[in-house]
Amino acid sequence: MTYPIAQNQGGVLPLTFPFNLPVSGDLTLGFSGSCSASLPGAICGVGVFLDDKHLGDVPLCFNNVRQHLALPTFFFPINLDFGAHTITLHRITDTTITDQTDAFSLWIID
Repeated sequence: MTYPIAQNQGGVLPLTFPFNLPVSGDLTLGFSGSCSASLPGAICGVGVFLDDKHLGDVPLCFNNVRQHLALPTFFFPINLDFGAHTITLHRITDTTITDQTDAFSLWIID
């Protein structure tokens, strides 16, 4: 079953998404999103944190400045208990730019 946390949520990073989980155990967290770069040739992207623990980064190399591109959809293996949790998205570099035209989606698959 899939448990959506955020669907096409726009905004400037960092963004925080609190949620309650009705299942526990070994699960998968899915991420998709977009961003742009302030410099040509920059590596930009999003860092994904679950309950303040860094799960990993989703990077992309940008050739053009201010061209919003979709980041690769990424899946993180996680182990969670029932109850309240928080996912936070951060920029991975100072050249990463996000605004209301960028969209972020998060979901948990059991």
